[in-house]
Amino acid sequence: MRISPSRRAVLAGAAALALPAVAHGADAFPSRPVRLVLGVPPGGAPDVAARLMADGLAARWKQPVVVDNRPAGNGNVAAQAVARGEADGHMLLMAQASILVLNEFLIRSVPYDTERDFVPVSHLMSTPLMIAAGPNLPVKDLAELKRVAKERGGRMTFATSGATNLPRFAGEMLKAALGIEMNNVSYSSVPGAIQDTIMGRTDLVIDGTPVITPQVRGGQLKPIAVTSETRFPTLQDIPTVAETVPGFAAVGWFGLVAPKATPQPAVARIADDMRAVLETPEIKERLLRDFGAEVIASSPETFARFLGAERTRYRTLIKEAGIVPE
Repeated sequence: MRISPSRRAVLAGAAALALPAVAHGADAFPSRPVRLVLGVPPGGAPDVAARLMADGLAARWKQPVVVDNRPAGNGNVAAQAVARGEADGHMLLMAQASILVLNEFLIRSVPYDTERDFVPVSHLMSTPLMIAAGPNLPVKDLAELKRVAKERGGRMTFATSGATNLPRFAGEMLKAALGIEMNNVSYSSVPGAIQDTIMGRTDLVIDGTPVITPQVRGGQLKPIAVTSETRFPTLQDIPTVAETVPGFAAVGWFGLVAPKATPQPAVARIADDMRAVLETPEIKERLLRDFGAEVIASSPETFARFLGAERTRYRTLIKEAGIVPE
C-alpha cells in the first residue's frame, strides 16, 4: 500500500512527538505522593529513621512521601502489599534482613518471593545486634558465658523479639559457635524481651544496639558483645563476638526495594536521591548517634549483589544449624 507524502509527513510528525513523550515519562517521577511501606510499628528506631528519609526525599521531589506502617505477620503483610503494588516507583518497601532474606528460610509459607517480586534499590544502613546479660547472671564476657552455659547443662535462656528474626538466628549462631546449649524465649515485642531479662526471667537478650544500649548505659543490663565484625563507632568499649569467634558476624540492616517491574530510570533516581538524603551530614550523624546505624546508601547493583550473598550465607548457616521453617 502506497502512503501519500502528506500522510507520511503526519506519521513522521506523530512519531517525533512520541519520542520526547517517552523520555518525559521517565523523567516525570514522581508525579504524585510516594508511599514508603515498613513492616515495623510506629515509634521505634526504624520508623523514626524512615520518617527522616521520607522528609528528605519529599523536599527533593516536591511530593509527599508517606510512611505506611504494616507490622503484621513478621513484615510479610508490608512486603506482600508492595510486591502487588503498582510498579512505577510510587510504592516502596523499606525492609530489614528478616523480610528480604530470612523469612523465606524460617517461615513455612511466605506470600512473596524476594527475587521474583522485588527490584533492589539501595542498601540503606546497617546496625549490629547486642548480646546483653541480666544483672543476676554471673558473666561479663563470652568466655564466662560459655563456662556458665556448660555448667548449667542447657538451662540457659536468651530472649528475642520474635522467633523468626535476625536476633533469634544470631542466638542460634552463637550457640553453635561457642558449642553451648541455650533455649530461645521469643516475645511479641522488644520491651517485653528486655524487661524479662532485667527481671531475671531470661538470662540474655539479643536485639539491635539502639534498643538495648539505654539499659546497658543505665546499668540494668550487662553488655557481653556486639555482632559486627569490628567494634562499633559509638560502642568502642564493647567487644565483638568475632574477637572470640573469628569470622562471626550477624549484622542487622535495612534496604529499599520496589515492585519488580519498576522502570530502571525511576529506580536509579530513587537510589541517587536517597543517597543524597542519607549522606546529608546532620542525618548521617543523627542515625549513628541516636539509632546506632551506619549509612551505606549503595547503588541498586551493589545492593543486588549484597542480597544474593546474604541469601547464600544464611541458607547455608540455617541448614548447618538444623533450623526448620515454622
